[in-house]
This record gives sequence, structure tokens and C-alpha cells, in this order.
Amino acid sequence: MLAWILLVVSTPTIVSTACSAFLAYKERPQWIWFAVLAVLAEIGGAVMLAAVQAQRLTY
Repeated sequence: MLAWILLVVSTPTIVSTACSAFLAYKERPQWIWFAVLAVLAEIGGAVMLAAVQAQRLTY
């Protein structure tokens, strides 16, 4: 259960990081926006985990 929650919460970060890496590979200047979105998505994921109190699911 906890693994699925972590995967769902981390999905925006994974997608943003993949897009950032792809655009950097293609040498396009938009990659920085996806890198910023990845950081913001990870912060949002951490807030979401705290909101649902995911640490209680580890017991």
C-alpha cells in the first residue's frame, strides 16, 4: 500500500524529470521549466504525504 502511494505521489516528479532530460538531450531551452516543475512537484509530493500521514501506513 505504501509503495503505491509513493509511486502515485512521485509520478509528477518522474514525468517532469524525464521531460527535462529529454529536452536537455535535444538541446532545447525549455528544459529548465520542466526541471523547476520537477522540484515543485517533489515539494508538493512531500506535502501530500504529510497531509495523508503516510508514515502511519508503515506500521
